Amino acid sequence: MALRWLLYLLIWLALTFFSLKFCIEPECCNAGEEIGAVDDGNGVTDPVENTYALPTLLNSGDIDQGADYAALLDRLRSEYAADSTQRLQIYGNYYADEAAPDGFENMGFARAERIAQMIHADLGIPLDKMDRLARLISEDAPAADARWEGGRFAWAADMGEDEGPQIIELSSDEITIRFPFDKSTKDLGTEVESYLETLTQRLLQTDERVEITGHTDNIDTDAYNMRLGQQRADFVKSRLVAYGAPADRISTRSEGESNPEATNSTSAGRAINRRAVVRLMPN
Repeated sequence: MALRWLLYLLIWLALTFFSLKFCIEPECCNAGEEIGAVDDGNGVTDPVENTYALPTLLNSGDIDQGADYAALLDRLRSEYAADSTQRLQIYGNYYADEAAPDGFENMGFARAERIAQMIHADLGIPLDKMDRLARLISEDAPAADARWEGGRFAWAADMGEDEGPQIIELSSDEITIRFPFDKSTKDLGTEVESYLETLTQRLLQTDERVEITGHTDNIDTDAYNMRLGQQRADFVKSRLVAYGAPADRISTRSEGESNPEATNSTSAGRAINRRAVVRLMPN
């Protein structure tokens, strides 16, 4: 009799082990993988949207506080504390087909204004220390219900519009060089030349290609500004080639005055629009 009960006990223990191992554990593990995922109503989860600091939707000027928003605030707070004289460049991302909201030249400016208000409320950075800019995204637009990053940031010295070229680094793969009025080949200065020399060394160690786009303000004619934008792009390319960068991996083009980064209604905005944008892309 005792042997029979011992056999029953062993069978019960074995069934309990297999139940925990192959039924309960997988469910727990799967639940852990789905933390932060959002149900779309059809049982499909989309955890990607939680990775943004400032998520938005197509054709919406609303900006949410995403999962990375707190980390973004910590970074901006530290960078501003290190140098409170600099200006915060807030870029509102937008796609060309998005309609411009009332009171704004495009959706990018609307998003930048919303972000500026959020940063001012949460960090206390004065609104007059923030430039609201628009960043046109050339890639295909996402689905209407897909969330994506609504803004980007950079810092710039608080300089007069004719104090010389200035470099604005949006990321390791995208920088902007701002030019003085009506100039395309003026001395770029130590900071910009140092960046271009470093960029050349990077190009010599990778197979990346570079796209340089020249832009202008809206002063003068469309035709003149298209030529001036091309001259700016070509000049930046010539400096890279002078440092040894492979010319066949560097393309240039002009958008003239057609893609303003800031409003052209003020002298400060026009100064921001006189620029060349350098983008690095995989070959």
